[in-house]
Order: sequence, then structure tokens, then C-alpha cells
Amino acid sequence: MARADRDGPPSVTVERPDTPVDSGRAAVLQPTTLAIAALFAFIVLVQGISAPFQKDAEPQSAQWIQSIVRDGHWLIPSDAYGYTDRKPPLFYWLSALVADATGATVDEVRARTVSVVAGTALATVVLAWTVTNVGASEGWLAFLFMLGTYGFASRATEALTDMILTFLLFAAYCTIATLVENSQSQARAAPGRPMQAGLILGLAVLAKGPIAIALCALAASIYLLIERRNPLAILRQRWPWQVVAIAVAIAAVWYVPAAILGGSKILRIIFAENFGHFMPARLGGTGESYRPFYFIAARLLGGAFPMTLLIVPAALAFYTGEISAGKRRAVIYQISMSLAVLLFFSIASVKRDDYILPALPGIAILCASVFALEVRGGASKLRDVVVAAFVFVPMFGILFILFVEFFPEHLPQLKLQSSDAAYYGIFLGLPVLMSVSLVFGFPIGLAGVGIAIFGLVRRRTIVIGFGFGLIALVLSSFWTSVMRPRLATERSVKSFIPIVAQHVKGDQLCIPSGINYELSYYYGAAVPDLSHPQCANVAAGKPVYLIATPREMDATAPAYRARLKLIAKSNLIGGGGPPALYEILPSGANGGLKSADGAAK
Repeated sequence: MARADRDGPPSVTVERPDTPVDSGRAAVLQPTTLAIAALFAFIVLVQGISAPFQKDAEPQSAQWIQSIVRDGHWLIPSDAYGYTDRKPPLFYWLSALVADATGATVDEVRARTVSVVAGTALATVVLAWTVTNVGASEGWLAFLFMLGTYGFASRATEALTDMILTFLLFAAYCTIATLVENSQSQARAAPGRPMQAGLILGLAVLAKGPIAIALCALAASIYLLIERRNPLAILRQRWPWQVVAIAVAIAAVWYVPAAILGGSKILRIIFAENFGHFMPARLGGTGESYRPFYFIAARLLGGAFPMTLLIVPAALAFYTGEISAGKRRAVIYQISMSLAVLLFFSIASVKRDDYILPALPGIAILCASVFALEVRGGASKLRDVVVAAFVFVPMFGILFILFVEFFPEHLPQLKLQSSDAAYYGIFLGLPVLMSVSLVFGFPIGLAGVGIAIFGLVRRRTIVIGFGFGLIALVLSSFWTSVMRPRLATERSVKSFIPIVAQHVKGDQLCIPSGINYELSYYYGAAVPDLSHPQCANVAAGKPVYLIATPREMDATAPAYRARLKLIAKSNLIGGGGPPALYEILPSGANGGLKSADGAAK
């Protein structure tokens, strides 16, 4: 990991975490301490790993992993419908190795293991780098803030490439920190650093594509501009070209054979994923997932909550000079990556929620720095007001839970969006599960409230930050370990598939239109739509079944609905309503919409 360019030997250890790092000194962490921190992070992040898949993204990733494990398609995996993997395969390779070593079965836990390990490694590296380059107190607070941020913790149990990209991107960016800070002298002092950075960056390209190189270059340029230095001057040095050359060579291990074997089809996919998503549709972009310019900023503010509450005090601390000069550069260096993510994806044509993940480590380090200021000024006072306001949130939550327990008949009727309404219903309907989780969560949350209040009264800034982080950790863990898995269980078709398989057996199952990766993953085979010949040929002598939601049924012609015989209905929730299983009767038959005997409700 990169160290800041300071004079003097490292002398401050983690045994004194409240001691800020002097500009001329560094702090170090013992391997045992890092191992304990990593274990703690893993325990926090692994909560909810076995929740069912829902929607399309994770089930499709799981099918690509299955393609490697079951069919040996290591170079170009394909899903159940025959569509090839659109992303570089590092995540799927590692996940396939995990699945192959643990029984050759791809389930939710095995498909998400790599993300949990990457999230654990990322939180630990954030701790180590911040302790070394900013301060011991800031390092532990940044570590706690990361784990207490729902936008980070929830993505550690997703079978997607974003977490491993973020880990590798952060590690590569930290590795080139000293090279960016002082190119000439550091390049001579650490000749192996460009090779190390290039190797990590190449793996990041294998995880998500050349976006890793673009974000690193943009972040370094933003940092140099903030420091009033010319970014183009670095291009006259040898090390940037070495880093990029090594990264490209590593990435070519997959890109070249895949392009040769896949031909023009793979080349079109690579172009669409790396350039088509960035360019607007009028300039040749894919034009999918269009959202307004401010979408990424809004998602970043929400996804980084509650850290976002501290961004304004932190920015004010830089303006007023309350943060020490010795720490400014390291913090600015990391927040430059957050600015790069915000700028790049705000300009990009395609904008998705997952794109904010690489911005979170920099925000955590920035917000941690506001609890170790040199002098008490406007930023310190604003920080205390923000923390004091946040402390009241758990108190109101406790009062609301007690109200739900003792006065359920007086619950307020709220008009919420579908997901919010579902969470609200789960919150009200799970007093037993909640009581079990709150046996552990309540004492820790109350301790966090007490610690924060004590710190505010005694003006112990590190204590204030620790209390803030502890409250955030409890709230985030409750959501990832109880609320989110329960919502997935009530939405996913996983529980309905055994009923469907019992009725369909070896006959044909169909969907109204399009592709349903969630259904096909749990059903164990691709489920075609009604335009497929196997679904259209109802009079061939074998029954044909249809699984559809009420919204999909409303879009079907009345004459066709009259041919559907209800077999089983689920009680799942979702925007389209609970899916049901129907038998498609031959044309002319009048099955109506009556239930068959023994239909499951």
C-alpha cells in the first residue's frame, strides 16, 4: 500500500488510536490487528448472503458462473438463453473456482462469496491506507463508516462485478499515490511500484473493463488540478506508460482470445459495454438506462448515507483550515476518486445505481477526517450539530417499535412507493424476528447513542465519531440482515418454483414475453415466451403452461385469457402482482379463469 511522502520514521501505532498523525510521522498497523479487523468486517458484510435472487442481474450472473462450472465455458460463458457474458470474466472465474471447490453447485452463497471477500478486503485496505497516510483515528472511523453505510454493505452480498472492481481500483489508486505526488523522485525510489500498480489495474480491467484505467487517470488528474499542478506534465514521465502497458498486457490475457474466438459478436459486445454505454444514443451509444444528469449525484447522496451528513462539515473544514496541512493532501487524493466517479458517470449515457460504489471509500476517508481537526471552528460546531441530530434517529426508532408492539391498532396509514411500502409492511409484520435481531442490535445502538452524547458533552471528537459510526453500523446491519433478505424472500419466485415444477413436470412452461432470468435460474432451464414454437403449439398433445403476473395478464387479449386455466397462485409481492401458473387450453376450449382442484394459494 502506498504511503504518504513524509519525513521521519513511522512511530505512531494503533495502540493510541485517538492520537492524530503528525505531518512528519506515519502510523502503522500490526498484521494481527488487520486480521481481526478483516474478520469483523466479514461478519458484518456476510449477513444476508443466502437471501434469494430477485430480478435479473444476479440470476444472470449466476447462470454465467454455471456455464463455467457445468459446461467448462471459461473464455466466453453464456446464460440459459444463450446470451454471452457482456463483461470481462474475472468475477465469474473466481466465483466458479469457489463453486467448483465446494461441490460444483452454484447457489446464492457461492455466487456472492467473491463479493463478500472483496468487500472485506476493501474495508481492510481503507483502514490500513488511512491509518498510514492520514491518521490512526481517521483510519478506524473510515473503516467503521464504510461498514455502517448501507450503499456499501448491501452490495457486498450481490453476485455482481462492482465490489471486486472497487477493491482492485482502490488498491491500484493507492499504489500509485506516491508516484502521482512526486513522480520523478518516487519513480526512482520505488521502481517496482509501476509494475505492482499495473498488475492490480490489469486485474481491475479484467473485472469490469477499461473503465478502471479511465477512472484512475481522471481521479489523478482531478487531484493534480486541485493541487494546482499540470496533469499533462506526468505524461512526460515513464511510470504512467508502464502502468498502462502492464494493465493492458494483463487484460489481453482474456480480451485477445475472446475476440479471436467470438469474432465480430464479441467485438460488438466489448464496444457496447465500454464505449456505447458512455456515448449518447445520437453519437452511436446504446441509449439504454437513460437517466437525468443529476441521477448519479442523487444516488451517491442516498447510497452514502449517513456519511453524506458529514460532507458539508468536512468541506467547511478544508475551507476554514481546521484540517491540518499534513493530512490535506492524502484526503484530497482519495476524494478525487469520488469526484471522478461523480463526473464520469454523470456525463455517461448509461447511469446505474451500482456505479456509485467506487466513490464510497473516498467519502468515508473525507468524513472520518472531520473528527480529527486541529482547531475548533465553524466546521467542528456544524459537525456536532449534525451528529446530535442523527443521534435522535435511533431514539425515535425505539419509540416507534414500542408503539407498534403495544398499540398496533393505531398504526399510521402511509402512502409509500412500492419498495418502501413493502419494507414498511415487513417492519410491521415481523415483531418476532425483529425482537431476535434487536436483542443484539438494541444494546449496541443504545451504547452508540450514549457514546455520542458523552462525546458531545465532553467535546471528545473521536468519541463522537465512534458513537456516530456505531449507530450507523447497527442501522445498516439491521437492514442487510433482516429487512432486505425478508423482502427478497417475499418477492423472489424461489418459493413458488417447487409448486410450478410439481404441476408442470416434463411439460412446457412459458412466460408472456421477453426473458426472465430469475425464473429460469430457479426453474433450472430457459423459459421461452409465447412467441416460441414450443409455446405456440398447444394442440400437440402435451400440456403447455404459462406463468404470469396480474399486470402481464391485463396486457393479454381477453380471448386468449379465456383459454387459461388457473392452476396455482403465489402470494409473492412485487410491482406486477403475485405470479400465477396457468394451463393454456387449445383454441376453442373454454377453460375460463376457474381454479383447478388443489390449486395452491
